[in-house]
Amino acid sequence: MNFSELKPSVYNYLGFRSVEPSEETDELIMSCLAQLEKAAQFNYLYKVPDTIPDFLQKKPYSDFLSGTKGVILCVTTIGAEVDRTIHRLMRTDMTKGVVFDACANAYLEAKADEFEKKLGDDLTYRFCPGYGGSSVDDLKYIFQLLRPEKIGVTLNENNFMLPAKSMAGIIGIGKNVKKSCEGCFMLPHCEYRKEGKRCYKQDKT
Repeated sequence: MNFSELKPSVYNYLGFRSVEPSEETDELIMSCLAQLEKAAQFNYLYKVPDTIPDFLQKKPYSDFLSGTKGVILCVTTIGAEVDRTIHRLMRTDMTKGVVFDACANAYLEAKADEFEKKLGDDLTYRFCPGYGGSSVDDLKYIFQLLRPEKIGVTLNENNFMLPAKSMAGIIGIGKNVKKSCEGCFMLPHCEYRKEGKRCYKQDKT
């Protein structure tokens, strides 16, 4: 993975949208990414159900899946060792811990995006419970259908995933939709757009 391409995403997770990159911060990010890659154990589980699950029949999922022919349910993680490293750094070196945490978020997103490109071309982007007015409680339906415990991901009583650096979501089949600002529910309040930026990486054409 090209660490240099991850840096803008890391800066976004750090909230440094208007801050010019410094050599010191860049070096810390690159150091954290190198350490992260050694600790991370990327794993991905997905399933294409025969019919659209009932919980996806409601908004905003129904809007997101409008015009699609099916759905992929997915869970991905970079493993428990990453969580342990973050907790340890937060106790011993908080600055590095915060940067490492941001790096882990960017790394997880990038690895999931990378894997999903192998699933086909005619797909939407990944939509996760908690996005766009949906409820994080809907994670339990994905877990019931996929049983991601087999890749080491569990859901606690508050519907938080463990390891924390894990994601679960849905991908529409038969409709090529890329991440964009136009369909984002946060568009009217987006701080990135006010600065002429985006929160996601644009595909090169």
